[in-house]
Amino acid sequence: MKRKIVIIILLILLFAIGIAGYFFIDGIKEDQAVTKAKSKEILASYKEFNSSIQAFATLREEYYVSRENTFLEEFSKDIKYWNDLMDKYAESIKKVENNAKDLKKNCKVKFADVNVSSSCTNFKANYEAARNYYVTDIKGYNKVVKQYNDWALENNKTSEKLKEGEFPFGEKYIDVDKDGEYFGKGEK
Repeated sequence: MKRKIVIIILLILLFAIGIAGYFFIDGIKEDQAVTKAKSKEILASYKEFNSSIQAFATLREEYYVSRENTFLEEFSKDIKYWNDLMDKYAESIKKVENNAKDLKKNCKVKFADVNVSSSCTNFKANYEAARNYYVTDIKGYNKVVKQYNDWALENNKTSEKLKEGEFPFGEKYIDVDKDGEYFGKGEK
């Protein structure tokens, strides 16, 4: 009788260990599937994000080249250009923000896949830089707008005003990677 009870207990233990092992292995497989899906999603999202970052950088370059070649009084010659450029610049940062949504959500954990890990690292650096550069650029531009509009008022050139650049996400600088530095923040 004791021998039967020991055999039954051993069978129950083996059955329990087998079931636990099955669920453990199944959990690992499910985890791998989720990780693989997230990895694919990150890589696809990063392509879109990178494209919007490049468009942002192109507009930023246009802004700086145009600013370098424009004296305060010369804004009156092409106010429409400047207002349109700043509208495009705001739309560009909005696209960056929109394309960053999935990456912000999915790049919170580390990935073993080098391509995914690299994409997340690049995303964090480029996203932080773009947002902070934008804030710096618009703060500087809005100072020039105020100067120009004051000058235009004093010199009776008020038919059209330069409009200030907008801050679609606020004027605060961001630190995506939480390293204590705000990459892209302008000097004060």
